[in-house]
Amino acid sequence: MEKQKKRFDNGPCPICGRAIINLNFITKLADGTEVCPDCVSKIRVMYPLKYGRQKGKKKTERMDPIEKLTLDEFRAAMDKAPEYLEDLREKYGHNAVYKVDGISMYPRGWFRAPYICAKGRCVFGYFDINDEVEVIHMGVPVKAKIFDIAREYANEKGCDAWYRRGEGGYPLKWMVFSQKDLMIYPGDLIVKD
Repeated sequence: MEKQKKRFDNGPCPICGRAIINLNFITKLADGTEVCPDCVSKIRVMYPLKYGRQKGKKKTERMDPIEKLTLDEFRAAMDKAPEYLEDLREKYGHNAVYKVDGISMYPRGWFRAPYICAKGRCVFGYFDINDEVEVIHMGVPVKAKIFDIAREYANEKGCDAWYRRGEGGYPLKWMVFSQKDLMIYPGDLIVKD
């Protein structure tokens, strides 16, 4: 019973006032204030989540730039977020954009299309499995369909609910396509209208 109480007894979010539920990852700001995942997701596109290794360490760690903000800086970022998203939409002209950092290809036999796994991050917006997208290589768009999506470090607490969705600011382990004659290169953009 004590575990259940701790799980839900985190108090209200200082931004939106809703209860902070520990089922999802809770972000603790630089001044020690805890903020709910819903509020964090509203500014995540401005502060992309990264994973990496610190010098001299073997374990990959979560590097969240939001955790370096104070509550006042967080509130200021919340005010700037809508304008920032509009600037991105104006720049790219789409509802969602994914930037490809690397590619892996896995052949599946003579008559089957290979798996093309694009690794990178969502710049903004979100992608789901079976979304119709365009792969833009050197300004030329090619239609494609997302076969599968997996977030980076999905075993991290709270990621299981959104494991198969790509959201702005979050790195993806892969965005998979299975389509003949589709070529994707590092630096390409994958966009959804």
